[in-house]
Amino acid sequence: MSFSEDKFRDHIKEIVKSTTYDVDRALTLSELKELAESMGVSEREWNELMIKAEQSLNLALGHLRVENYTDAIAMAQEATSINPYIKDGNAILAQSYYKLALVDNNDGLFEKAGQHARIELKNDPLDSVALNVLSAVEAVQKESKYSGKLIRTVAYVVGALVLVFVLLYMCTSTLDKNDTITTLQTKQNLNDQDVLTSLSASMKSTEATYISAIERRNDIALELVAKIEDRSVRNAFKESITEYNYDEITKSEQNFRLALSEVTQDIKVSQEMSVRLQGGENRINSEKRRYLSAVANYNSSLETTKSNRNFKPIEARH
Repeated sequence: MSFSEDKFRDHIKEIVKSTTYDVDRALTLSELKELAESMGVSEREWNELMIKAEQSLNLALGHLRVENYTDAIAMAQEATSINPYIKDGNAILAQSYYKLALVDNNDGLFEKAGQHARIELKNDPLDSVALNVLSAVEAVQKESKYSGKLIRTVAYVVGALVLVFVLLYMCTSTLDKNDTITTLQTKQNLNDQDVLTSLSASMKSTEATYISAIERRNDIALELVAKIEDRSVRNAFKESITEYNYDEITKSEQNFRLALSEVTQDIKVSQEMSVRLQGGENRINSEKRRYLSAVANYNSSLETTKSNRNFKPIEARH
C-alpha cells in the first residue's frame, strides 16, 4: 500500500484524539504505531512519517534561530502531531511561544509556553530548555500578578487623593475663571506633548528594530559569498549587502533581490540556508509593518494636536 496524504492526515487525527481525550492514559509511541498499522499504514510508511516529523522539527529549529517564531511554532506543531514523543518537540514549542510572548507581551502565549514545557518535562524531567522556560514563565506570571495588585492599589490611592483635592478646591478656590481656563489649557498642552514624546520614542524604537532585522538578514546572506563560484556574481552580491543604503531601503532591497536571484542560478542553496533567509525576510516584513504603523500614529496625532511646535512630521524610510 503506497503512502498518501489522506492516510497521513488520518494518522494525525487518531494521534490527536488519543492524546486529547485520555490525558491520564496517553498512548505510547509503540501503541501509536500499532494504531497506525491497524489503519493500514505499513512499516515503510510509518518510518516515512517519523522522518517527516524529524524534518519538520529541524525546520522549526531553523526558524527559531532566526527569531521567526510563528513559523517555528507551526513546524514544531506539525512534528509533534505526527510524533508526540519526538525529542525536543515540546521544548522547541515552549521556547518559541515564550519568545513570541515577550515580543507581543501576550499572557496567553506565556501560558502556552508553560504548558508545552510541562509536557516536555513529563517525557524528559531533566530537559534544560523546558526547565528554563518554565522557570521564566512562572517568574513573568508572578511579576505580572504583583504588578496588577500594585497598580490597583496605586489607582485607589490616587483616586482618593484626587477626590480630596477636588473637594478642597471646591471649598477654598478663589481663582479667577480666566485663570482656571488658562491653567487647564496649559495642562492639556503638556499632556499633548507627553503623548507626542511617547509616540516619537515608540517610532524610533520600531525603526531601530526594523533596521536591525535587515542587518540580521544581510549577515545571514553574507555566509553565501564564499560559496559563489562566479566572480562577477560574487562581487555583485557582496556589494548589494555591504553597500546597503538604509536611507533608500526600497532601492537597496531591489538590488539585493536581483543579486540573490543570480546567486541561486549560480549555486544550489541548502534547505537550511533557505529557511534562515526566509525567516529573516518574514521578520523584516513584520517589523516594517510595525514601523510604518508607528509613523502613521505619530503623524496622525501631530495633525490633531495644537501644541506641536517642538515636533515635526516624519517621513517613513523607503
